[in-house]
Amino acid sequence: MAKARPPDERRILCTSCGGLLVVAGVAKSVSCHHCNGRVICEALEIKDYVAVRNLRTANRIHIKKKGHVVAALWCEDLQVDGKLRGDAISLGAARISKRAQVQGGVRAMTLHLEEGAQVSAVMRIGPEHIPEHEAKQERTPTEVLDELESRGRARRR
Repeated sequence: MAKARPPDERRILCTSCGGLLVVAGVAKSVSCHHCNGRVICEALEIKDYVAVRNLRTANRIHIKKKGHVVAALWCEDLQVDGKLRGDAISLGAARISKRAQVQGGVRAMTLHLEEGAQVSAVMRIGPEHIPEHEAKQERTPTEVLDELESRGRARRR
């Protein structure tokens, strides 16, 4: 009989409080144990017009060629092929294609900017501009799980 393998795990940051979470690789959303907020964990592909105040995911946001986003973004990785109006924070890479139009501010760990992109934004690139990234790197998943277990034991008492 084959042994059951534990599901893949990912380390993510809560999109509300910035707390470190360890979640299953297939999770679509989870509840943050720090702030009890909902954290979207699935990748988002935007193909149409979207106008909201905030658009946050602990995964990737891809704005397709015909996509037009008017919002503040917070994500792990950002790919812009369409239009973005608003501030964006990417804990990883921000990729802006040659057909993209970006207005607002962009903070990212790395930037891939193709020639021909229309950018009217303040770009802040590098680890010193992403303090959230440090929180993700501080502890190992084992340390986080040990802390969660100790919290669970303390609550049961």
